[in-house]
Amino acid sequence: MVHSPFNFTEEQVACQEEREWPLFIYSVLATVGVCILLVLIQKIIKSCCNKIKDSEKTESSLGSSSFVSEIQEWAEGINSGSTFSGRALVVFIFLCNVAAMVVYLVDTASGLLEECVSWEDRLTIQIDFALGIIFSLHFLLRLVAAEHFTTFLSSTATIVDLVTLPPLFLSVWLGRTWLGLRCFRFFILINLPNVLVYVRLLENSSSIRFAQLISQIIGFLLWAAGFIYLLENQGDPFHDYENARPAGEFRYVDAIWFLLITASTVGYGDFFPLTDLGKIFGIFYLALGVSAFASMLPEIAELVGNQPKYAGTYKANSQKQFIIVCGNITYSTVSGFLADFFHPAREDVNCEVVFLNKLEPDLEFEGLLKREKTRVTYFQGTMLSAMDLQRVCAEKAAAVLVMCDKFSTDPTREDASNIMRVISLKNYCEGTRCIIQLLHYHNKSYLLNIPGWDWRRDDQAVCLNEVKFGMLAQSCLAPGFFTMASNIISASLLHIMPEMPKWKKEYLSTSNKVILAETFSPTFVGLTFQEVAEIVYLRLNLVLIAMEARKYEGGQIWINPRNRKITPNAIGLFITASSDAAKRVWFYCRVCHEHVEDVEEIKKCSCKRLAKARYEYFNYGKENPDQRNGFSNKQELIKKEEPIEGLRKRKKSLSEADHGRSETAKMRFDGTGCFHWCGSQSISDCTLTRQDATVTMFAGHIVITIFAEDENPVLGLRNLVMPLRASNIPYGDLRHIIILGNMEFIKREWKLLANMPKISVMDGSPSNRADLRAVKVNLCRTCVILSAKAPDKAEPVLADKEIIMAALNIKSMKFGGSFLNDEDDDDMDEEEDPEMNHVNLLLDLSFVSNVRYLDDQEMHMSDHLELYKTLPFASGTAMAKGILDSLMSATYFNASALKLLRQMVTGGATIELEKSLAEGAGLRGGYSTPEVEAAKNRIRVDEIVLRESQWSRYAEYGARFSDLFSAAIREQGTLCLAINRL
Repeated sequence: MVHSPFNFTEEQVACQEEREWPLFIYSVLATVGVCILLVLIQKIIKSCCNKIKDSEKTESSLGSSSFVSEIQEWAEGINSGSTFSGRALVVFIFLCNVAAMVVYLVDTASGLLEECVSWEDRLTIQIDFALGIIFSLHFLLRLVAAEHFTTFLSSTATIVDLVTLPPLFLSVWLGRTWLGLRCFRFFILINLPNVLVYVRLLENSSSIRFAQLISQIIGFLLWAAGFIYLLENQGDPFHDYENARPAGEFRYVDAIWFLLITASTVGYGDFFPLTDLGKIFGIFYLALGVSAFASMLPEIAELVGNQPKYAGTYKANSQKQFIIVCGNITYSTVSGFLADFFHPAREDVNCEVVFLNKLEPDLEFEGLLKREKTRVTYFQGTMLSAMDLQRVCAEKAAAVLVMCDKFSTDPTREDASNIMRVISLKNYCEGTRCIIQLLHYHNKSYLLNIPGWDWRRDDQAVCLNEVKFGMLAQSCLAPGFFTMASNIISASLLHIMPEMPKWKKEYLSTSNKVILAETFSPTFVGLTFQEVAEIVYLRLNLVLIAMEARKYEGGQIWINPRNRKITPNAIGLFITASSDAAKRVWFYCRVCHEHVEDVEEIKKCSCKRLAKARYEYFNYGKENPDQRNGFSNKQELIKKEEPIEGLRKRKKSLSEADHGRSETAKMRFDGTGCFHWCGSQSISDCTLTRQDATVTMFAGHIVITIFAEDENPVLGLRNLVMPLRASNIPYGDLRHIIILGNMEFIKREWKLLANMPKISVMDGSPSNRADLRAVKVNLCRTCVILSAKAPDKAEPVLADKEIIMAALNIKSMKFGGSFLNDEDDDDMDEEEDPEMNHVNLLLDLSFVSNVRYLDDQEMHMSDHLELYKTLPFASGTAMAKGILDSLMSATYFNASALKLLRQMVTGGATIELEKSLAEGAGLRGGYSTPEVEAAKNRIRVDEIVLRESQWSRYAEYGARFSDLFSAAIREQGTLCLAINRL
């Protein structure tokens, strides 16, 4: 298509025909020649200076080098963009170049290459002249900052200035303009990626490379369009310009269209070069431009296709909370976490989950994200980047949860990585709450060194080995403890089917209990903990397990404190089925709810008599000595004078007391008074051979069996042994511990076990029946089976194969009355006592689905197995690592749950003890001081056989648990938390 020429005046046509454009070319050549001459002069001077003596050269340079170097450093700093002023200058110069390009495009719209016009009469010339002055000053600044003059002259910006500035200033002097070489200004677009990097709009390599390719294509295309526009409208000088196109026929936009069609190899033919110079340029363009485009376009397509799918920015909703989950983000961990976090039992969870992970999710993970897209968002990034933290609005998050890899082959490295994520978060936003999973107990001390870490903001560290092994240890003392503890930290629904067996119906009816915190009603102020525990259980159907101080009061938790009275605004921790049930503790009023029988009817008190009730509480016993705090004598709670504290207290006979006094002189404890301690023992002194173990009489002991190779990561057996060596257990009641496994592996664990008494080790295998008979596994209190082997990537669920096979092996073993190592089971007495063959097992499984192989009562066909519904879990036999993921959700919703659980399972671990153990020296002995003695008087978890206890009357058929609960809390201050039916 040919455009009709513009209507030009005679003066414009005459000026066009004068053709003084060579003057502008000469000005460029002269400027370039001067620069080349300056380069030659510089080289000559430098060569002459090298011949001067070193002393003279040094003396001549000392006087001037300081000032020159300061000027050069200043100019280089301004020009580099490393400072704010430098970045501002870079952006300003680039915008000026863009403005010069726009002025050029405006001038091409006139259709004339040369015009006789004064700079005072044309606004575009004035703007271009002002921009030229700015470019000249920037040219001088870059010249001062340049270290090598040759390198400076070969830079793109210098070449563009040398080609475009001399014609500009000459046009002002001549009073005529020439578009000619002004198209070279488009080459500055190649520097666009550098500008974007300076202003930090581009940071990753893919985006920078993409910007480079696009800027190179656009810059080259616009320059080439300007150059062929010049050649076609100027004509060939050797043809006396006769083949030049008529003015206005070939526009600049037509040149761009022609070059794009040519580069795409389509070639419509509507535009083509008429001049010889235009055809020659077309040949070079085809050779260079088309090949360059052909190589760049696939790379651009690849970069566009490889753009991160999850690289957006999270938009926080002020009406909805959100948490950030990072660390070990895989399908297995995320699916379990989401199932517990959004469990229907948690009622209405108005919270969104944002995942931040460095890797893209796989197809299975993407399917999960699509199913949960209304409440789950995924972003690709890392916690170690402040930009990524800003993308996910970490400063506005309700909490940040850091998940760990429970099957890591290098637990120390895994913990260090997660701690670094916490450091990065606290450096970015100190006030955001953080909950972190750790594998090893001693790594918790590093968190205390982080300035932003503050437990008052409910920053929590969930040490998996500490909690898991602590629950296993307490289950050795009180079988079934980890079943109860796991149920109260994980969410579950009350779903009972008619076809279920009786035991399952009774078990599931109480498995949905959780730990919740609630403020005590003023009604309870002045009563002791034991009195309130009985009242809330009998009247509100709640189990009061502990008291918690307000954060500004220290935040301590007291589990079943003896004779501690309820204070105003005190907080209680309750085992209950729902938050509505826990709120009854706050609503309860002795005036309004004294005779209410249905707990559902206990609502917020509207009688406005609480003020009077407070007055009566503080005048306790003054007005009516026969009535205490509004409760009649028939509900009066018995108070014991003996200040004994704990979940279970035994009466000692006179002989036992005498034995205790003599034993006290021999006992030694660690520096905190929380654990029994002895001098460091070498592992050789505590090693038993199979023959030694066979002839040694063991009974009621604890056997810990371990499947491990020499190079497997340590388990942290200290966390399993320490609760069994708590100082609140009399030394005479400590159960002997035998560790059976690979000796080389046990040696790596021994350093932290050497100061604990009554421990023996034996080199052997948990699968070897001879070794099991030697350690008297049939007479032990509990046999714990552990594995330190990491799951196989090809078939992860096979990680539990050895534990399952060992458990089945032990169950099938038959034990006679002798302790001979007899492997022939056929020689055993057929009429032997069944109890002789029963062994209490505790299994630490890696995967929940593997519980099916231990359940001989039900057939589980689904892989999505709910652990709490299986018999091995309900009977206190099998525990899985996956249950600990629920602890992250429980800690987020109720920070007190973790603190309470840790206090119950660790045997009394304190911050001071954590700092001491972090030094790697193990337990340190201490002197018997009042503080040490006081530390021994704390809660203890234990099993009570009702028929052998003072409450044997409640072991008869028809007795109620509420009667037992009331009698135990009254008579001994003991909290009965659960029933373990054998």
